[in-house]
Amino acid sequence: MKIKCLVVDDEKLAQEVLVHHISKFSNLQLEGICNNVIELIQFLNKHTDIDLIFLDIKMPEISGTDFISIYNNPPAIIYTTAYDQYALDAFTQNAIDYLLKPISLDRFAKSVQKASKFILRDKIATPVVNSATESFYVKSDKRLVKINGPEMILIEGMRNYFCIHTETDTIMVHGTLSTIEENLQHLPYICRVHKSFFINLNQISYVEQHVVLLKNRKSVPIGLSYREQVYQKLNIM
Repeated sequence: MKIKCLVVDDEKLAQEVLVHHISKFSNLQLEGICNNVIELIQFLNKHTDIDLIFLDIKMPEISGTDFISIYNNPPAIIYTTAYDQYALDAFTQNAIDYLLKPISLDRFAKSVQKASKFILRDKIATPVVNSATESFYVKSDKRLVKINGPEMILIEGMRNYFCIHTETDTIMVHGTLSTIEENLQHLPYICRVHKSFFINLNQISYVEQHVVLLKNRKSVPIGLSYREQVYQKLNIM
């Protein structure tokens, strides 16, 4: 069984050491390298099959231990750090192991063996779920905000930012609609109806003259180039 893993560290040398060690094990498959927790969450939003993360603890903005508190059901984690005072935090958060830098190949091997047993046991005990996760994270005003797909009503694109309207809140995110589009592709009820709008099809009250009225009373035009696909999804002939 191949274990798909990620390296998350803000230091280039630390990344290189882990990549080297991973290359020595035929059962490990490196899927990517992230420089911080925000990149990690963005990666996990797009790749739901990661088994193991080698996660540095002390990083700017969001620490490795903070990641556990903001991300539900993360993959298995082996913490890496140059500071031994974080060991207690690592184990209280149910990390598989804790590697103190500089990481020797022998110590790395013991950690991988422990992770392999844990991941194999977990895969046997847990049925495979084919449906992708319905939640993802966005960065809004230096905060990571969890977005639950079914709760989205509308995503509205502006020039340099977009707004996600949910049942309880409006979240403003810097970027274009293309930056979030990949996170929406696995949600069948989210549909692009205009160059500036995505909507939740389950939140439609009615459609009239190429305009959608949503349950939050927002009216959204259906763009000419999107009408055919929108009407097909709505079974409108």
